[in-house]
Amino acid sequence: MLVLRCTQKLLKRIGQPDADPPQSTTALGDWFAEPLSVGHQRYVLLASERSRLPILMPARDVKHLARNFPGALADMLNRLGVPEAAVEREVDAAREVLIAATNNRSVLGTLNDYSNMLQWTMPNRPNAHLMDTAVWLAHTPVRPIDGFPDDVTRRLLGEGRPHLRLLQGGEDNRGQ
Repeated sequence: MLVLRCTQKLLKRIGQPDADPPQSTTALGDWFAEPLSVGHQRYVLLASERSRLPILMPARDVKHLARNFPGALADMLNRLGVPEAAVEREVDAAREVLIAATNNRSVLGTLNDYSNMLQWTMPNRPNAHLMDTAVWLAHTPVRPIDGFPDDVTRRLLGEGRPHLRLLQGGEDNRGQ
């Protein structure tokens, strides 16, 4: 079971939240969601509470966000190279979704940081696939987790193949 914590603006479009949801049973924890506009395009930006892994979805079917989220999660985890068994476990746990209000300002701050980055990058990449853009964000260091969301996601799922980050002098080799 997954708790999808939406901002007030998004809740107005989705419906009433569960007032007292139980704790998520997924390895990545609760997911937070907010609407995002870039130019005339509308999206929903989501982030995992535990790993800050981002997912970007079109907002045209926002009423069915809970139903569509597990498929987007599977796509993202597959793109990160998470082993299929771990993907299946996480997606199966996320098939039952409860909608709730946000409750963590730190995750909302991460969503705001992601939104700002997307406001600058998406207009320069008009043909980029939404998941490719989210994978790009997942390679961005995030202070609250002191690391990269993709690496933290793999570690939380217990089966990841983390990137080798340390070279001589402590440089990151992601761009090489």
